[in-house]
Amino acid sequence: MKEGALLKLLKNPASKDKGFKLLIDLYQEKIYWMIRKMVLSHDSSNDVLQETYIRVFKGIDNFKEKSKLSTWIYRIAYNESIRFLNKESKMKKIELDSTDYNYSKKLFADTFFDADNLSLKFHQILSELSFRQRNIFNMKYFDELKFEEIAKITDININTVKSVYYSVEKKIKKEINESSL
Repeated sequence: MKEGALLKLLKNPASKDKGFKLLIDLYQEKIYWMIRKMVLSHDSSNDVLQETYIRVFKGIDNFKEKSKLSTWIYRIAYNESIRFLNKESKMKKIELDSTDYNYSKKLFADTFFDADNLSLKFHQILSELSFRQRNIFNMKYFDELKFEEIAKITDININTVKSVYYSVEKKIKKEINESSL
């Protein structure tokens, strides 16, 4: 379904529920995994996803169509993830943009995570990145978003987004090559 047709359904009170069900079918998996890569826990990801859908449902009438619907939804999911992590970091007194040494521990503790040695090395490298570096990399590499979309979602300058992504990509390639020697 095209975004324009979906928007018409969502903005029409008579078809909003039908449009919202279609929206969930279209974006559920993509949004879940974007959130999951940020908050790491399956249960927390589902909570953040639910909050994201509540905000989308309540805010769809105010969507100005200055970006794609998918970019707007990703932005809401990103903000909800940040909100969740800020709340969690205040409880644990952790700096959000610091290196997350618990990343690997949280990931490997999750019963849904399964990885081979190369994947383990890859995730170890990701765990050494700052929160911002990891999110930019994840959005480009795993979610296959364009740099422009990532810049809009994160509210970070596009040149900074590109610079962060390429430096992380270079670091990952270097460390994986070194570990395979």
